[in-house]
Amino acid sequence: MHLQHTLSSATLLLAISSLASVMDPVAAAPKVPKSNTQLANCLKPLGSKVLTSNTSTYEKERYAFDMRFTYKPEVIVMASNVADIQTAVKCAKQFNVAVAPRSGGHSFEGYSIGGQDGSLVIDLRGLASVKVQNSGKSAKVGAGIRLGKLYLDLYNQGGWTINAGTCPSVGIGGHALGGGFGLLSRKNGLLIDSIIEMEVVNADGDLLTVSDSKNADLFYALRGAGGGSFGVVTSFTIVPFKPAPKVTSFSYEWKLSDHAKVLKAYVDFQSVANRNVGVEMNVSPSGLELYGIYQGPASEQATALDSFLKNVPKAKSSDIRETKQIEAQLRFAFINGAGEKDIEALALESPYTPGDSRYTKGKSLVYPIALKSSTIALLGKWGAQKPKGMTSNYIIIDLWGGAVKDVSASATSFIHRDTHTAFEFVAEWDQSTNPKAGKPDCKPCLKWMDDMYKEFLVDYKDNYSKTVRGYQNYIDLGIPNWMEAYYGQAMPRLRQIKANVDPTNIFRFPQSIPLK
Repeated sequence: MHLQHTLSSATLLLAISSLASVMDPVAAAPKVPKSNTQLANCLKPLGSKVLTSNTSTYEKERYAFDMRFTYKPEVIVMASNVADIQTAVKCAKQFNVAVAPRSGGHSFEGYSIGGQDGSLVIDLRGLASVKVQNSGKSAKVGAGIRLGKLYLDLYNQGGWTINAGTCPSVGIGGHALGGGFGLLSRKNGLLIDSIIEMEVVNADGDLLTVSDSKNADLFYALRGAGGGSFGVVTSFTIVPFKPAPKVTSFSYEWKLSDHAKVLKAYVDFQSVANRNVGVEMNVSPSGLELYGIYQGPASEQATALDSFLKNVPKAKSSDIRETKQIEAQLRFAFINGAGEKDIEALALESPYTPGDSRYTKGKSLVYPIALKSSTIALLGKWGAQKPKGMTSNYIIIDLWGGAVKDVSASATSFIHRDTHTAFEFVAEWDQSTNPKAGKPDCKPCLKWMDDMYKEFLVDYKDNYSKTVRGYQNYIDLGIPNWMEAYYGQAMPRLRQIKANVDPTNIFRFPQSIPLK
């Protein structure tokens, strides 16, 4: 899937029930307006941008990327400017309706449509402008743009790029606010490390500018814990950069039976890898695949990977391409039907179809040190299984380090700076070009996920830490002690900031930052 997004136990209902005891009571039981008419009257200035269950387009716009979730928003506001968002937030506050900003809509738990019935969803796709400024010293980006279109627009405005994820349909909003790891992060850091300013509509409907010098506490909170808990971010100002004139994208494949040697060499590679190398490893029933981008020509790529390649069995296949950075981004965007050079496909215009299923469940674990042999054995065991009904299941292993570690863990609310390796566990089913919402879950798929995760948790606590850590962009209701797992030592400060900027808890969902 290669998603960098905001992302249960055996069933979602069980997960919500088990979480209720640790959630803020206001967030757990949001109130809805006594009169829908009152809310409608408040939103009337927005005209046809307001969708309710009586609106013909409501059903179409109700769903986000993951079609598993069928929560019913009270209202969907199709915002086209900041004033629309301000009006929506003021009305939501007046009638105590939870606000759910939606950028790309890829939350693994359906938080893009509120994570519960009765929310006011603010769809941000109308805020999708990209403008490179000051001769490339900054780029102002609307919070509703998708990553594929963002890469394309930055390239078309002078060959620029940013350090973000690979999935082209992920929105910048949740991705950036949760950290934003990608194949350029070892060289250029997380996406939040390149953000120098944001504009955000707060709980009072005011538009604030946040940066290191303006509303600094909120700037701290938004960079790592900002996915819907503190306000609606309307724009990001990001420092772009020029990639190497020629980059080399690559992939290598091995049989799954080679997993012990390949994965041992892979985790050892983290400590010696050139920062110009960004890689991921995919473990699935079909085998192992290492893929990534080297910031340099093909003549240097093998040398950059030498300490890894010399310690693994010969790959059963390889594919090495010297291209422009934008073409490497297209290669790993998995856009159905896109040709190797068809960079315009990154705009995701119709008839775009994603390469990933829209029925998905994800989980994560963040490892502080190199993987032990017991963990590598589990990767081989569970990677080999493909339950009935599964269209795709895999474990993505990202090597972190490099520039990610250069920033202090106290500088932003992103606590995972010392991460060695991060896992994304993914189950997909019902691969369809015309998916229908609300189909029954694939029970064997979720059982594979839950049984596997339980074993990994035992191994994690035995070998790494009693405190479980996970990456908040792969959000998961079933992760043990989610506040500690995602935000750790940042939680006391985050609670205080929440109390200061949103004291009535308008920005709430099942895993939002609770009030102090």
